[in-house]
Amino acid sequence: MTFHILNGDSLAEQFPKEIPGEKIMFRECLIDGPVYAHSEDEFWKIRKAFLEKHYGEKDYISFSKAEILRITQIPRGARVYLWFEEDLFCQLNLWKAITLLPDSLEEAHLVLPGNSSPYSFAHLTSKQLIDQLNQATVLDSSDFEAFGKLWAYFQKEEPDKALEISESLPEKFSFLVPAIQAWKAMIPSKDSEGLPFETLKEIQAAHPDWGFGKTFQEFQRRLPIYGFGDLQVHRFWEGIKKGD
Repeated sequence: MTFHILNGDSLAEQFPKEIPGEKIMFRECLIDGPVYAHSEDEFWKIRKAFLEKHYGEKDYISFSKAEILRITQIPRGARVYLWFEEDLFCQLNLWKAITLLPDSLEEAHLVLPGNSSPYSFAHLTSKQLIDQLNQATVLDSSDFEAFGKLWAYFQKEEPDKALEISESLPEKFSFLVPAIQAWKAMIPSKDSEGLPFETLKEIQAAHPDWGFGKTFQEFQRRLPIYGFGDLQVHRFWEGIKKGD
């Protein structure tokens, strides 16, 4: 049996009908909000509370959590493909998804969008998606362990330790270092609110007459590595306008 763990519903909508298998959608945005918890149960409660408060999510348990936890029920012997992009948004979701794979699973396959569109599957045709599937990278148990450590370091906000791991991994994971460097630049300090916020503030200051649409386009042009969606950037933008 084949399972495709997709980075969201948008990819599910464009997923080629010619590719057989069951789809699981990873409906989360772990790049935004708290992720540290002492247990899995606490983790899901924290995520639910954050998304309800900031995004008005009403069906987190049934719509997001239940769908994601289907990963834990993948049967022994199944063939698993993880479809995630190279931006930080997607990478964090990938790291978490890998920690949910059953212990009985000995390998999985990582499908990336490719060099022509590293941060988006949306620009790929059905044929190109199939081509990327055929070029999937095999992940074994040692890779699972490495990605699991990356997730733990993200939860603890330890990017330098994550960089140490990523720099020692094979060339097939070269996309990790840029994503982790972007994460490190995102962390606020005494002199900065983090690169995404500082960039939004620069855009807002230079173009105070712009609405959110143009601001978002410029933000994406400058910082595609983050992979933020319009909902996340709009929340940041509103906070800046209000002086939060």
